[in-house]
Amino acid sequence: MAKSPKRRRTLPRAAVKAAGHRRMLDAVAANPRDYGWFEDCVHTCWFTDGRHMSLLAPLVFHQTRGQLTWTAPVDTYTDGASIPTIFWSIIGGPFEGKYRDAAVNHDYECCVQERPWQEVHRMFYDGMMARGVEFWRASLMYFAVYFFGPRWPKPAAPPKRGFTEGDIARAADLFQKDPEFRREPDAVLRRIEQLTPAKLGDSSRRIPRHIAGAPLLDDSRKIRPVTREGPCLKHCV
Repeated sequence: MAKSPKRRRTLPRAAVKAAGHRRMLDAVAANPRDYGWFEDCVHTCWFTDGRHMSLLAPLVFHQTRGQLTWTAPVDTYTDGASIPTIFWSIIGGPFEGKYRDAAVNHDYECCVQERPWQEVHRMFYDGMMARGVEFWRASLMYFAVYFFGPRWPKPAAPPKRGFTEGDIARAADLFQKDPEFRREPDAVLRRIEQLTPAKLGDSSRRIPRHIAGAPLLDDSRKIRPVTREGPCLKHCV
């Protein structure tokens, strides 16, 4: 009797879709040095409040874009919070992820305000990419600092576009599923800067509940911008 041909095992469609989604979530820059590199990692002394730290050694980031060098000096005093805390529900705390080093340089520059705020926020994005932060997470954090982070000089104010807390999850969902946010960095940042609540609403009418942390977000609450006050340096003993 002739044997019936063996059937090739295939994964369920849902499993294939889930695997593809996971690859998108985990996607990082193929060559992080295209964005820049850090000379070292963070060496810190923590203050007793459990929130603040200061640097024990300079943290230097060489940004490929513009061939710029950014240095957070010894005694840089930071809590890493140059974005609204409501974003932490989705991206994690300020010192938990691979974006930590970029956050320290960014926080220092937001305090001393010696370079244009646009350059500082773009440095933050490039620093995250150089440290291997996922495309979607770096895009969401750039969205946070561009629209709600510090701007200077003082008369400059974030554009009043009416973003709500729910738009954080909508933006995260958009950045995760749209491959356009994994392309050439200048084009990516321009797309983020042009976002509006209406555009995010077109992407997802309701708050995407599959986004981690989304149940904590409320469309009835607006996102408030943050400021960065001194001291910029503080010695830790």
